[in-house]
Amino acid sequence: MKKKLASIAERRQLLVAQAEQQRIALAKHIQPLKGGLTLADKSLNIVRYVKKHPILIMGLVSLIGLLKPMGAAKWMRRSWIASLAMRGLRAWLTKTPPTKT
Repeated sequence: MKKKLASIAERRQLLVAQAEQQRIALAKHIQPLKGGLTLADKSLNIVRYVKKHPILIMGLVSLIGLLKPMGAAKWMRRSWIASLAMRGLRAWLTKTPPTKT
């Protein structure tokens, strides 16, 4: 029984050492992506904030409408097309692939 416990303890130490080496290697490989991921994270935070406070979008559209009525119509049309494209993209990305039987 003691031999088995010693073997298990030795195996555990080996696995812990391997996990540490893998963490170090992963950290080295992820480092170049850190800047892009930080930007993506900030962008997602902004999107979440705007989703929680839609009055900001309405106020911005109203302000643009007051400043340039024709420009506002153009931007509203563009934003409408963009929102339709985002809905389509979201639907396409969440679609589950067909399963093989």
